[in-house]
Amino acid sequence: MKKMMVTIFISICMCFVPMTGFTCTTFMLDNSGQPVYGKNADWVPPIPSYVIINKRGVAKTSAEPLAIPISWTSKYGSVTFNLLAREWPFEGINEAGLFISSQSGEGSAKDEYPEPDSRTPMAGMPWVQYQLDNFSTVAEVIASFQSIRIAKPAEIFKTPQMALHWFVSDSKGKCASIEFLDGKMVCHTGWTMPVKVLANSTYDHSIAYFWQNRFLYFFSLFTPIDGLRPGLYRFAVAGDRVKKYRPKRSGPVVDYAFQILQDVEMNPVHHTALWSAVYDSANKQIYFRSWNNDKIRWLNLSSLDFSCTTPVKVLDISADLSGDVSNSLVDYTKKIDFEMLNSWGLSQVVIDYISSYPDRTVCTE
Repeated sequence: MKKMMVTIFISICMCFVPMTGFTCTTFMLDNSGQPVYGKNADWVPPIPSYVIINKRGVAKTSAEPLAIPISWTSKYGSVTFNLLAREWPFEGINEAGLFISSQSGEGSAKDEYPEPDSRTPMAGMPWVQYQLDNFSTVAEVIASFQSIRIAKPAEIFKTPQMALHWFVSDSKGKCASIEFLDGKMVCHTGWTMPVKVLANSTYDHSIAYFWQNRFLYFFSLFTPIDGLRPGLYRFAVAGDRVKKYRPKRSGPVVDYAFQILQDVEMNPVHHTALWSAVYDSANKQIYFRSWNNDKIRWLNLSSLDFSCTTPVKVLDISADLSGDVSNSLVDYTKKIDFEMLNSWGLSQVVIDYISSYPDRTVCTE
């Protein structure tokens, strides 16, 4: 049994690490004091992905085996974009306006993440859900690392694994980049995060490139390296657009955000973004389009049922829909988790373990 749990733990650590070619760009626009976020999740080839409505009032325990667990009851409902399984989101926003977006980083998870200690370990994607369940501010997210840490892959797993880093923001527009370098957490907030953007390089590398090339990047706008737009370039383009945004002169903020996402999609010729999403936090609107459907779809957080006494609702990101998709949400079934998990080439024991996690949560309302 212990050997099986070790195998599961190693595989779970694999799951939160993006495969080669998974690139992302996230940014925040200041719309007269109200934050609006944009996110591209680039992935080739396309894999099954779902929008999931997560409920408040749900008792949960951390899922990582062979670790002292931590328990909580979700304080906030949230809307997340998931490509692995329910409770394992890649990004999302909660009722309180806390927004978290994951990006792959430069280093190896084995080299960058903290060594095991007394804190409870969490894989990167469950960590996102934990934050959305519990907190409303950037300060609370940063403080939570006093009791939890991002899980370090087991030493016996030899394949290189890229680390994740995160863009976090709240309803007040306070932002942070959170990354782990040489086992230590590095945060940029306030004046140390002068450009509210995060791509795939470390924030220090990205901001240095931005200041050096802010007025030069456009020369390569139509001739990206090897047909792709690398992370530093995408950071510079998004950062320039963010700096130039003026609420009264730049047109509708959602349109402006989608234009940035188009300009920083990894491949300028072929759709590489599984989804491009814009989050209007003040108006509680989430807009998105997908790799196979340019039509804009949206959800309003205020109209969603976050009570845990009703079924969890989901939506296939690639569905042929447009406009308000609230009435197109369907009840979650384990079949949906199997669809996502099977695209990762995981063993059946790991698929069963991850897909069974929602069964261990309990509605307390």
